[in-house]
Amino acid sequence: MTRDDDFDAFVRARWTTTARFAYALTLDHQRAEDLAQEAFTKLWFRWRSVRHGSPEAYLRKIVTTTFLSSARRRWRGEQPTETLPDVAIGSATAEVDERLALQAAMQRLSPKQRVAVYLRYSEDLSEKTVADLLGCSVGAVKQHTRRGLEALRATNHFRSPVQSAELAGRDIA
Repeated sequence: MTRDDDFDAFVRARWTTTARFAYALTLDHQRAEDLAQEAFTKLWFRWRSVRHGSPEAYLRKIVTTTFLSSARRRWRGEQPTETLPDVAIGSATAEVDERLALQAAMQRLSPKQRVAVYLRYSEDLSEKTVADLLGCSVGAVKQHTRRGLEALRATNHFRSPVQSAELAGRDIA
């Protein structure tokens, strides 16, 4: 197999997973596709040296670092507003509402918190692996994860029944 054939097969096998991971970080389909394409482009230049090692881990590292570096840049192409110009029609299913609420809650997290929470709980990666991806200590990953989870739990939608009862002053027994 040539370098190009080998790489093409890898891209076909990993595109969906990489795009899904990129979407979890960006929370935007177009930005996720751009991030995945940029990551595969960067991987192509290093393909000879990583293809026999662990290209999946290297690709995940590229996606993470590219996302974090883009999150640090200011882009003024769009200006968010408090109210949308169009009124959204309510969804008919609770699953869609749940996903939208989770997406909105994840958008309020810092980029590092979002990466830490997603990799720890959706990708089920160890704290050490996440620390290596983020280029920080395990303690920093624990802190980003804890703060991210606290922020998610602070929204009414993601409180457990016990937390909701405690906040309301009710006793659950």
